[in-house]
Amino acid sequence: MAKASSSFVLPIIFLVMFALVEQNMGCMAVLGSCGVITDCSGACKSKFGQDTISRCDRDGGKGTCICSYPCSTEKPHI
Repeated sequence: MAKASSSFVLPIIFLVMFALVEQNMGCMAVLGSCGVITDCSGACKSKFGQDTISRCDRDGGKGTCICSYPCSTEKPHI
């Protein structure tokens, strides 16, 4: 019986780990070019709220405005 109960421990640990990671990951969105959007931070905050973190990813040219924000709680968690 001890062997059967220990075989359930590892899957339960992974399920709990993945449930916690999914809640803390957040969402991301790309708004467009930093050449067009002069205030990336302000644009992200006005679109997704004050808890938004924004950055202008200088991947070449003018860069890309990327917003990281908390996901809505409307989607079901497994």
